[in-house]
Amino acid sequence: MQTQPHNPNMTRYVVRSSDVISDLRINVFEESSDRIVWYKERFLSDEEIVEHLVHNQTSSILWTIHKPKRGWYIRIRSPSFPPGVFMPLLPVPRSSPDYVDAALYFSCRTNNLPLSPPSTSISPKKSGISRDSVDSDTTVVHSYPPTPPVAPIDTPPSPRSLSTKLDEIGPSPANSARTQAKPVPSRIAQFLLAPHSTPHIPTQQQADQTSFITRAVSLFKNHKPSHSLSFTLTPVDNIRRLNTAGSSQSHHLIPQSPTPLLVFHDTTPVLTFRSMTGLLEINRAEEPILGVETSFWIAVSLSYLEFLEDRESYLAAMTD
Repeated sequence: MQTQPHNPNMTRYVVRSSDVISDLRINVFEESSDRIVWYKERFLSDEEIVEHLVHNQTSSILWTIHKPKRGWYIRIRSPSFPPGVFMPLLPVPRSSPDYVDAALYFSCRTNNLPLSPPSTSISPKKSGISRDSVDSDTTVVHSYPPTPPVAPIDTPPSPRSLSTKLDEIGPSPANSARTQAKPVPSRIAQFLLAPHSTPHIPTQQQADQTSFITRAVSLFKNHKPSHSLSFTLTPVDNIRRLNTAGSSQSHHLIPQSPTPLLVFHDTTPVLTFRSMTGLLEINRAEEPILGVETSFWIAVSLSYLEFLEDRESYLAAMTD
């Protein structure tokens, strides 16, 4: 397996599929450990292919992924969602500035940060008011409240005899203010899933020894999606923020890339048949700020990973 450089700002998981055809199971391990945190397994219903993302320690089904036996859609549900409510992964329209071959996008509710720019939509058209709409706060009914950013909480011991006396005294003004803290506001944010470009930029020493034409060719190679299963999951806000900043820095030869929330590195050995291995990295600084539980990003990543594995079939079904 190819070793990725260690990044302390990333939480890393190893993704490995079973080589048993009848198993159709994908395991997600803690890095440098044999401990399975989550796994995805597949079942068939009358009309759909249904996959369960399961928390291994508790055997709890956290998310279900739904695909039709014929046709095309990818829908993610939580067991707590009402019937008929889901979050779809949708193709990026060709008219969108974010369009990349085989890219998908989705929307979910996150914490609304003071520095967040206004939410912008990838799709130029509204999908209308429906149970699967993801275009505005008023139409989204599938979302769950995100977790507020972690803050220190004082939990001193309080024996019953002491708590009785405290009840008689009443809460202090400071404690009252703490218990009446305002809830963190939320918003609907969009995210882009896209194949990851394999870097081909030469080292500085190599660059000094190459011509301008050679460096220009390497630029195009660097931003050409590879044929591996590597991909990124990036908040659209990060893309918009970079585009705004880059408009005043257009003289740069090599454009900057937006900071992804998640990166999947395909490390499957060459000539491997019916199995896959990869490294999943999640930005540990940005993830808790968004407030969405990690298992959701895992479910989305495994859904997109399978899409990339059989992208030709998916794309053919979309045109039927």
